[in-house]
Amino acid sequence: MDISEKLKRCRTDKSLTQAQVAEKLHVSRKTISGWENGRSYPDINSFVKLSDLYGISLDLLLRDDRVLSYYKEQNKKNLQIHNIAKRSYIFNFALWLLSYVAFFRIAGIHFLLIPTLLAINIMIFMSYYDNWKKFHNRKYSIIVIASFILIFFVHTMLNTLNISFIQRLTDGNVSYVSNFMLGRFMLIALMTFSLTIVIFGHDILKSQRNQVK
Repeated sequence: MDISEKLKRCRTDKSLTQAQVAEKLHVSRKTISGWENGRSYPDINSFVKLSDLYGISLDLLLRDDRVLSYYKEQNKKNLQIHNIAKRSYIFNFALWLLSYVAFFRIAGIHFLLIPTLLAINIMIFMSYYDNWKKFHNRKYSIIVIASFILIFFVHTMLNTLNISFIQRLTDGNVSYVSNFMLGRFMLIALMTFSLTIVIFGHDILKSQRNQVK
């Protein structure tokens, strides 16, 4: 018996409707229907809840080669996503360090591609980062936002103390100064995002628990 038939039989044996099961598991009735028609599979947490609800062992409920194959494939994809985010974090750290060279024009060095690379890498990291659930904690989210504002303020203050920055404001015409100020603002914003990721995204360096052998 495949998993979809097993789920449907367990539900009917308990005289429960799909709507009742959906309510107990906090999912939609359409989701339950999809599980019982073989269009999708429950996640591990849902399997545990179904096991308790139907009074059947988790081992017996999961005993289906197709389900195990599905989860193995999902685990492989999750690991690939995790590794992309991990590499992006490391690259972000390197770009963050280089951004200060461009920011302060150390030894006259200026990397024109830094803002572009930072922006692209930040988008990649945000797309593949897999631990957003920690931001569901309101206190933690407030700390992250407050830290971002503080870092942005510090970068802005450092910018006003930059001799190169002051010289460019006094030497250029209005159009040049406007464009220069916009460029500096974008660089400061990207540097702030980058440092925020360095501080609060370091958990991506930890190995994923369920790695595929």
